[in-house]
Amino acid sequence: MASKPCGVCKILKITCEPTCVCKPHFPSGSTRIQDVHQIFGAVNVHKILNSLGAAEREIAANSLCYAAEARRRDPIHGVHGMILHYQSILNDLEKDIIAAMNTLATTVGSDQVPKYFDIPIPNDFLATPASLDSYIEKIKSLTTVEKNQLMQFWKRADGASSSAGPSTALGEKYQ
Repeated sequence: MASKPCGVCKILKITCEPTCVCKPHFPSGSTRIQDVHQIFGAVNVHKILNSLGAAEREIAANSLCYAAEARRRDPIHGVHGMILHYQSILNDLEKDIIAAMNTLATTVGSDQVPKYFDIPIPNDFLATPASLDSYIEKIKSLTTVEKNQLMQFWKRADGASSSAGPSTALGEKYQ
């Protein structure tokens, strides 16, 4: 008994072999292929996945789906528009942090301004499954001094956000 063709082979109307490179990423009945086909074309998806190694196919399939979804939401800018949007948000937050720190420095003195920690993003951040377990383990591995510093940071951040309200920017609280 023949299995159902994958989404790519179904669109291309070709026989889907058991070793089809598209089958694990676009299985039969999956709706992931619709946006990808509309934006990139099923022929191109098939060519891309055939040209890659087994380890790279999952990343490529997910990237194609993500880019197609972004293009569907924003036909002009696509993923680039999302990047610009998030960079704008980051820039605004950095300005708010600097303004709040300057205000605190003038109010309580520069030696009393709390320092915030630059928590590094791991190299495998995008490749790991969305799980908090690894981050919990990293927090457990901190020294007592580092844990206390982190707790003090979160207490200050939580106190500032609860007293300022959800719609107040960091710098607006002190103006």
